[in-house]
Amino acid sequence: MDKKELLKKYEEQDSMGKALMLEKLAFCKFADRYDFENYFRIGELKDSELLCLVSFLYHQECFLMMLDIMERYQERFIFGDSSILDEAEPDDDFMERISKVGI
Repeated sequence: MDKKELLKKYEEQDSMGKALMLEKLAFCKFADRYDFENYFRIGELKDSELLCLVSFLYHQECFLMMLDIMERYQERFIFGDSSILDEAEPDDDFMERISKVGI
């Protein structure tokens, strides 16, 4: 594919498609081989590798690609830590806030 074909493909996209295409072009241009290959084997990555890939996408402002990964693999980004419950003191302010956020 040459530059003319890329531009033609870009012009055929709606606004979301254009934004995503620009992100993919930035990813192809700036990702090293390691990050590029990791993108295609996300399901096999260790948590640290996955976080590095998401961090790379964030720093390259590839937010749509990053959010897609985070949505598809959300269980890998959510860590339940009940230690905060041990530290919570149920004073009036705390209880009022809990009621406002719908817990």
